[in-house]
Amino acid sequence: MNCYHHFTIEERTCLRKYYMEGLSFRKITKLLGRSPSSISREIARKYTSRYEYNTYYPHTAHKKYLFRRRFCHRGMFGNEEVVEYITEKLQATWSPEQIANTPCELKIPCHKTIYRWLYEGYVAKGNLKVLRKKGKTRKRLGNGGRFTTGKSIRKRDKSVYKRKEFGHWEADTVVSGRGKTSACFATLAERKTRFYIAIKIPDRKGSTLAKAVIATLSQLPKGAVKTITCDRGSEFANWREIESALNCQMYFADPYCAWQKGTNENLNGLLREFYPKGHNLSRVSQKTLEKNLALINARPKKILNFQKPQDLFELFLKKCCT
Repeated sequence: MNCYHHFTIEERTCLRKYYMEGLSFRKITKLLGRSPSSISREIARKYTSRYEYNTYYPHTAHKKYLFRRRFCHRGMFGNEEVVEYITEKLQATWSPEQIANTPCELKIPCHKTIYRWLYEGYVAKGNLKVLRKKGKTRKRLGNGGRFTTGKSIRKRDKSVYKRKEFGHWEADTVVSGRGKTSACFATLAERKTRFYIAIKIPDRKGSTLAKAVIATLSQLPKGAVKTITCDRGSEFANWREIESALNCQMYFADPYCAWQKGTNENLNGLLREFYPKGHNLSRVSQKTLEKNLALINARPKKILNFQKPQDLFELFLKKCCT
């Protein structure tokens, strides 16, 4: 089934280039893989008047899109009385949960929605001091703990999807959960052989993870690391350092598209059989971790015609060296 997705900044930049070159909407749709109506609506909605003539600017169009997205939530401003009521109760030292669960003639949203409205400034002018626990603020790094730099997975060579070439990796982290410890595993999966690596690190800082990945993959022969695909979590903020040290290319999956690095996600699930959520990873010894990884890599896989990831990985490593 074809799943619709919104225009990305990369697509808008290409659209601007093609549009200014005078290409027709039909030609642009073939180049971008979009329907003519989508291209037409995008141009019509995001037109900008500058320097006495109208044109299409990708960054301005993207800002307009992000602004409109803020008002797409259900019932955001359905009733001004609701907003005034919530503001009044917050100023009277009520908690959002108390406001949401106390019977009222008005249709009050759940407490999570009240928190969101407060954080986004729609209630109490965004003054978080109306909360009884003044420290109940959201600590964010950039875009919700994420970053916007780096190459999108859409720019990755299409041949990587076919898994015919060795040396393309996926990366992620596995955490303890429930706030038990900051220690976690940095995980790496080779796409063709399904070989799996997990490295224990003391925290999820970008510098810590970068050093661990570089130290592990730099031991492999030249050509064994061509690309690494990961998400935009803050732990991968030092991606340039990894690229430079390993002489590879790093790509980033789209938000909420874990399936784009499904090999790593599936293998993380196998690792969770040994270390379920809530397990204190700081207490895991290196010897035990290596033993469990050996068990995972020694299992014959149906998708590999019941060959073992360990055997295939060693075979391709020998080919890299020759």
